[in-house]
Amino acid sequence: MLSRFKHIKPVNAPLWFLFLLLIYLALLQLPLGGHIDWARNLGQLSLFAITLAYGLMYWPHLQQTISIHRIPLTLFFLVIIWIAFQWVPLPIDLVAVLSPESAKAYNNAGLSFASISLDKPATFEALLKAGSYFCIFVLGLALFQNEKTLLIALLFMVIAGTYNAFYGAFEILSGQDLSLIHQVENGHRASGTFVYHNHFANFLILCLSAGLGYFIATLSHRRFSSKGAYAKALLFSILEPKSTVRLCLTIMVIALVMSHSRMGNTAFFVSLCSVSVLYMLFGKQVPKTFKVLVISMLIIDIFVVSAWFGLEEVAERLESTSMEVENRDEVVEDGLKMLEKFPLTGSGAGSFEYAWTTYLSENIRGRYTQAHNDYLQFAIEYGIPVLMILGLFIIHVLFTTSKVLFNTENKYIAGAAAASLMATLGMLMHMSVDLPLVLPAISSYFVLLLAIGYSAFAIEKNKLIQAH
Repeated sequence: MLSRFKHIKPVNAPLWFLFLLLIYLALLQLPLGGHIDWARNLGQLSLFAITLAYGLMYWPHLQQTISIHRIPLTLFFLVIIWIAFQWVPLPIDLVAVLSPESAKAYNNAGLSFASISLDKPATFEALLKAGSYFCIFVLGLALFQNEKTLLIALLFMVIAGTYNAFYGAFEILSGQDLSLIHQVENGHRASGTFVYHNHFANFLILCLSAGLGYFIATLSHRRFSSKGAYAKALLFSILEPKSTVRLCLTIMVIALVMSHSRMGNTAFFVSLCSVSVLYMLFGKQVPKTFKVLVISMLIIDIFVVSAWFGLEEVAERLESTSMEVENRDEVVEDGLKMLEKFPLTGSGAGSFEYAWTTYLSENIRGRYTQAHNDYLQFAIEYGIPVLMILGLFIIHVLFTTSKVLFNTENKYIAGAAAASLMATLGMLMHMSVDLPLVLPAISSYFVLLLAIGYSAFAIEKNKLIQAH
């Protein structure tokens, strides 16, 4: 396992490459989470240019990075290759072999060449999105070379989440009818710079995951001679910079509750408790102050602060949820019918809305452009084999970050691994009932957290090599 790390030599890449990446991510959340076409396209073009510039200037180091992380990068790149294959025109006879249902649709139009995708413009847009996520992943793996850069990335996500949380909570509490920035009508649920309150909630889960990682990385491992000394140190810690971060986490939790997102709140608290308990049970040299942090978050945030800002309403929504009043189960039923038509090759990345109109049930009320279940939608659009590739990728993420979290004695490495693990668990839960990965801002921040987790693994391995 260590053999492929023996030739790793970190480069002194200018920090401005990292700052350019973070600036891109900071701006991405503003135009409705990357939902506005012109802003997203301009941002993608800038990101591609940053990646190309880094590759040209630091190609040997980029090659090393690719060698270290060849498993996740290969799995990721295979998905991009498949999207491109879905988009490219093929002879109609070949399409008929690969995807009979797609061929049937194009035969009706009398075309001799067609693509697997039923919606080529949407698939091309999905290809650009996937390419931008891959660039973020590669840049993150290459730029997060030490504990300092990991800490910068985690703190950046805390700041980004706090801004959005404060803005979202302010608009609801101030009673504004329209959003101050985008002139979008405000409802009674906080949505920040996003249109959809569940997207806002998922974004906050990612930023709160980074906040947990930052706290683990900055907690003190000092031993105290008495309880009085411990209490004194705890009191003085209020004046430390991380206390400001603690306040940021509280603001984000308040905004998360104000989103009234059922699965958003559930995913946050379940993933937070799961990672915290696992770290306390299996982590090495876990500081006592970590237990104080987790308990304070649960007591102060859940039972005190959140109760003032709508936690009871979230609980009522959870209790009142039933299949009789929800349409999403019927959408899933129709989605399964679509999956039967496109099991291997998919209908084309991004083509769900176009393809779904053919299989729309009369029982569906309202207009659904997404499946509200990312697992099902990925299977429909990409095909079951590609969904399995993505599943292998996520399993590898969970295995790698858990291994690092349980084995490292470095608090910075542990914090990065915990942030990545918590974000992955929270995302896996939310994906089962909603569509978080549809939005570029959420997917980009999630990919950044995955890169943070893998980078923590590489840094830890390098330290082991140097120690030997």
